[in-house]
Amino acid sequence: MKSIKWLAFGCKHAPLTDADAMAWAIERIRELQPDVIVDLGDAFEADSASRWPSEYDFTLDDEYRADNEHRRRIREAAPNAKLVFLPGNHDDNILAIGRIDKRMRARCNWQVRQYDDRDRWLNEELLTHWQIKTKHLYCRQRGVYRLGQVAFAHGYEHGSNSDEFQAILLGDPFGLTVTAHTHRPMPVTQAQRTKDVPLPYWYANVGCLRDLKPSYVARKRTHRWGQALAHGTAQITKSPRMSRQWTATVEIFRMYDAWAGR
Repeated sequence: MKSIKWLAFGCKHAPLTDADAMAWAIERIRELQPDVIVDLGDAFEADSASRWPSEYDFTLDDEYRADNEHRRRIREAAPNAKLVFLPGNHDDNILAIGRIDKRMRARCNWQVRQYDDRDRWLNEELLTHWQIKTKHLYCRQRGVYRLGQVAFAHGYEHGSNSDEFQAILLGDPFGLTVTAHTHRPMPVTQAQRTKDVPLPYWYANVGCLRDLKPSYVARKRTHRWGQALAHGTAQITKSPRMSRQWTATVEIFRMYDAWAGR
């Protein structure tokens, strides 16, 4: 049996990443020195691929440049860690049908080298040091990365029970499913059929590392949004165990009210 230390974060939405939250996350990476770091996706805001009007002035180059700097700092904070990237829906939008004109899509693709007008390689860190392990598919095979009983996915649902549903649909019995997507941190929680009948599935949510009131939710509730990450251990075994073979903690940097009142 081998024990793997892991750390997961998500939803940086570069260049809308909160600088304080990012600095905190990198410091925790430096302190914990995980064996595996999992970026759960929405690394980019993908504003140019949005279907909605935007008032932002930044370009896709700016998004790639900001993300590249984040990844450099993460790599330097834990130089021996395996780095894994799971694309989120915003990242996938850049490549998706109906978002960016197909005649220009290859020129925007973060999966291939992108250069700015001064011939600087904008996504060098991602393509050189990170392994892309999944596609953004609601699929327990191709949309999930696993370490033992711990399953990692960006997330696909927004509802109040979305983390629990995904744990049952994407996770394994006695396992933990770690997601992002909703921007709502969730401590390690056991799924339940009813209040009196627990199920052998657990889930957690890492929240986000971005600013917490973008214009598209100005009139919507974001009181449960928060900046957080998760870390723990996963036991790697040759055969499934009928018991929990993992540990996990969700650490919250700050929730919406603290962010708004800073």
